[in-house]
Amino acid sequence: MASNPMQRKARNSFLLGVFITMVIAALVIGFLLWRMYQQKQQEEAVENAKQTVYVLATDVTSGASVLINELKAIDVTKDAVPVSAITNLNYASIVTENTQYKIDLPAGTVLSEDMIVESDDVTANDTREQEFNMIILPTYLEIDDYVDIRLRLPSGEDYIVVSKKKVIDADEVTMWIRLTEDEILTLSNAIVEAYQIDGTLLYATTYVEPGIQEAASVTYVPKISVAQLINSDPNVVQTAKEELAKRYNNSTLYSGRTDIINQAVGSQGERAQTNVTTGTATSIEAQKDSRSNYIKELESAQLNGTTE
Repeated sequence: MASNPMQRKARNSFLLGVFITMVIAALVIGFLLWRMYQQKQQEEAVENAKQTVYVLATDVTSGASVLINELKAIDVTKDAVPVSAITNLNYASIVTENTQYKIDLPAGTVLSEDMIVESDDVTANDTREQEFNMIILPTYLEIDDYVDIRLRLPSGEDYIVVSKKKVIDADEVTMWIRLTEDEILTLSNAIVEAYQIDGTLLYATTYVEPGIQEAASVTYVPKISVAQLINSDPNVVQTAKEELAKRYNNSTLYSGRTDIINQAVGSQGERAQTNVTTGTATSIEAQKDSRSNYIKELESAQLNGTTE
């Protein structure tokens, strides 16, 4: 049965509308797919342009050990990454328990290879933690500072007894440092001599930038009998023996010691032993005054910071 013209026209219009709708829908879907593809490409490009770097979560000081909990991993664009920045690719081989900061750094700093250095604090078999309360401490000495221990004679000669040691802990009069067997014996010798000679000072000095500054050369030479003890002590590792042999079997050094230190000790006569006792008491009291005031100031500042 033939349809009338009006029905045929309506059917054709409907079919045309469906076709146009389908074309428009296909175009829209195609456009959306294209946009999604473009967006995915952009996201991948951005992701590929990123690099994981490590920033400091807290302020750090020169010479302090690099601790994992002080670092925070973040992703930044590669264009913003310094050439020497420590990234996720080189992190494991650079940041180890033996690395330390060269300089003071504020929180938020992107850590780079030129900011850290391999630590000198290698623990030997004969390393021991020692405490000393007869060494004059700097007023502002703090934990993690690095110090030289020096012996100053009344005549003005000044010797380095122990070089570049990290302060493990410290209070008003006592500091804790780690020493090898030969360093313990050498420092013990210097302590006795410091109190045998009137006007002699055994004291510690701090490094300004321990991460950058090299350890000073030891210039103090103990008595020959002490050197012989070190050489015969089975606790002293072979490497230490060889280094001590180079340092102490030097006739020029021993000649200088005879001319200066031994003469100073001998000039004291019977007073030498008395000076050991009285000198120790005097130095400890002097340390208590300056260090005690500084420790109290620190505690007061910490208390005020907590209550604010």
